[in-house]
Amino acid sequence: MEKKYWNPYFGGVILGTMLFLSFVIASQGFGASGTFSRATAQLLVNSDKSWLENAYIASYFRRGDNALLNWTVIETIGIFLGGFASALLAGRFMIRPDKAPGYPMAKRFLWALIGGMIVEFATRITRGCTSGQGLDGMATFSVGAWIFMFAAFAGALILSPLWRKQWVGESKEGGEE
Repeated sequence: MEKKYWNPYFGGVILGTMLFLSFVIASQGFGASGTFSRATAQLLVNSDKSWLENAYIASYFRRGDNALLNWTVIETIGIFLGGFASALLAGRFMIRPDKAPGYPMAKRFLWALIGGMIVEFATRITRGCTSGQGLDGMATFSVGAWIFMFAAFAGALILSPLWRKQWVGESKEGGEE
């Protein structure tokens, strides 16, 4: 039996309200990519304090000796717990990757790893992930964020046919299933 998703308009109102409250309460909006950069910085410094000589790594320790004591880390933990709770409540919790029937699991995980690394690298260059750029930047009318989002959607539209068989698959005759 297929479970229904939330009404997208209701979800949008909730998301917009939460974004507004995050600006009011935390003086910053959403964004999760910084959590992974902070975790990496913390691991590097825990293994070797000389990493603090690197200006980029040291920037995560300006307010103390723990890079993980930050709003984005708490937010990311909340996203994970909220998504988990939502999936349980909706009866949609499953431990399985999305992929086309017959597509090799190892290849799916390899592409996911490569894609994740590219996205995380790109978020550091653009100084924000899609949630940070798309929600915070567009909400504050940042021209760069608007350009980024149009480029992200255009890139996805243009490049998605290259990876379509991972999601939809192909029939034995070479056509679509």
